[in-house]
Amino acid sequence: MRASLPLLLGLALAAAPALAADDALKQALGRLQSRYETTRTLTADFRQSVESPTLASPLESHGTLAFEKPNRMRWDYAAPDPQLIVGDGETLWIYQPGDKQVIKAPLAQAFQAQTPISFLAGLGRVERDFEASLERDEPARWVLRLVPRKDAGIGTLTLMVRKADATVEEARVTDPLGTTTRIAFANERRNVPLDAALFRFTPPPGVDVIRAPAY
Repeated sequence: MRASLPLLLGLALAAAPALAADDALKQALGRLQSRYETTRTLTADFRQSVESPTLASPLESHGTLAFEKPNRMRWDYAAPDPQLIVGDGETLWIYQPGDKQVIKAPLAQAFQAQTPISFLAGLGRVERDFEASLERDEPARWVLRLVPRKDAGIGTLTLMVRKADATVEEARVTDPLGTTTRIAFANERRNVPLDAALFRFTPPPGVDVIRAPAY
């Protein structure tokens, strides 16, 4: 039995949006991965907001960040709640001057490849580590939703990616308990020389060093 022309046209029209979405997703992932692979160093300003069912109001903070491949990063949180996070390639240091303590953990343990934050830490790869879907295709940006392949129950990562140059404008990490961390980026600079001292940390005198428990 032959399908009628109107039926064929109807099926074609119904499939068109899905095909367009698939093409947009492939293009977004390809552009994002290409930018990731061609970025050796990166610096930027950031603004962070944390919302949680246990918080009366969002926790707001801001500062600067720096990344260098492989596996080196630095997050400087400004006053009134200063904090320094340094990954030197092997160890993650979290220095909280107000509490006079440093948390120390193996970097691989703190940022396993399957966790949503691993991509922001420079340790993850989009198509290898995440199931990706296109949440929105806006005129100027793609909104991508990334779910870890190995354990979908540990949280999701949503990225707002600018179409003009595949820059990540904002990242949103949501954990299983409903806590959402939003990080907006500005003044990004790629592949600029960075001082190696940025990614070294020595606990100041009189500060307690706390080793994170192993999992």
